[in-house]
Amino acid sequence: MQGLSPLLLFTPVEVVRAVLPEWTERGEGAFLLAQGYSAAQPMPHLSGLGPVMSATRNYLYSLNAELADTGIYVGALTIASLIARSEVSAAAQAAFESADGPHFPVADPDDLAEHYWNMYTKRDRVEQFHPESLTPQATA
Repeated sequence: MQGLSPLLLFTPVEVVRAVLPEWTERGEGAFLLAQGYSAAQPMPHLSGLGPVMSATRNYLYSLNAELADTGIYVGALTIASLIARSEVSAAAQAAFESADGPHFPVADPDDLAEHYWNMYTKRDRVEQFHPESLTPQATA
């Protein structure tokens, strides 16, 4: 977790700290972050990555609530798939195929961009899941 925290937790915090004064003065701004599904749903073999992204997710939810009346929007796109036309996706798919391993869904980046645009324009939710069918249900 220590090695993942600078990129996945501290970097988003520092980016927000850098732009927040200008956004506050202007009364408008938006910070959107993409993260993996293990931020919201614990998964085996991701016990380092998931908790760090979960901390970032918590930060985004808190920040969104704190800034709700300022004109500044904070949101997260939580993705439970590989992303088509990316180097990581191509490498992962090749590795999985050669090992007859698991098959993961692949998201079209244009669909993800549409989610981002809708989040930015509507500002009606802190988090969007892709695919939506994997949105975790709250437990009682």
